[in-house]
Amino acid sequence: MTTLSRNFAVGAIALLALPMSAITRGPVNAAEAVNAAEDSKTAAQVWADAKAAMVRAKSFHVLGHDDQQGTDVTVNLSMSPGRGGGSIQEPGVVMELVLAKGIVYVKADEKSWFKLTHSQSTAELVANRWIEAPVTNADFASFAQLADSTKFLGTITAPKGQITKLPGTSTWDGRKAVVLEDATGDKLYIADTGTPYMLAAKSSGTGGSLTFTDFGDAPMPAIPTNALSLPGM
Repeated sequence: MTTLSRNFAVGAIALLALPMSAITRGPVNAAEAVNAAEDSKTAAQVWADAKAAMVRAKSFHVLGHDDQQGTDVTVNLSMSPGRGGGSIQEPGVVMELVLAKGIVYVKADEKSWFKLTHSQSTAELVANRWIEAPVTNADFASFAQLADSTKFLGTITAPKGQITKLPGTSTWDGRKAVVLEDATGDKLYIADTGTPYMLAAKSSGTGGSLTFTDFGDAPMPAIPTNALSLPGM
């Protein structure tokens, strides 16, 4: 198979490397709840609590977009350790993605495949069919990172430069939140009480944002059947 262009997956990963966001739906798991309000803690403590809460979450749903060097990238994905999937889009490309049992499955139409592979024959061959490859495949490894919560969380680093906790509290989707701001002006909204999930993240430079929902109950896509494994994969 013609080498798959990695720009698409790399752009999506760059989007997900924004400070993370999360919106919880439904009751907070009592086993994960914390008692101390986050607004009583330092910025560093709030950041540490938020990342730890995300790691403890068994699954979550991610919806976000960002402008990557003039290209708008959108993701709509469910994630859990080693299992997940959904859709990724950029202009001219719409791709469905499933990760399960160490296998990455992708599906796209002919137009999308042509943009990714620059090969008309390949695009015609695989259009609208599920293609499978192990997560170790160099052309598909980047896609796997978009659906595996463990790998995704491993890419999350502390906000750039000094972290500042803005005075008082704000709200996000009706929920009381603490707001952290990094040196670039990016803002991160974190639940003030209960489990300190990240409620929203906004990029000051590109206008990009991420939201997370369905903690512990994110819907996982079905594992494709009769997927095509191409020679050399």
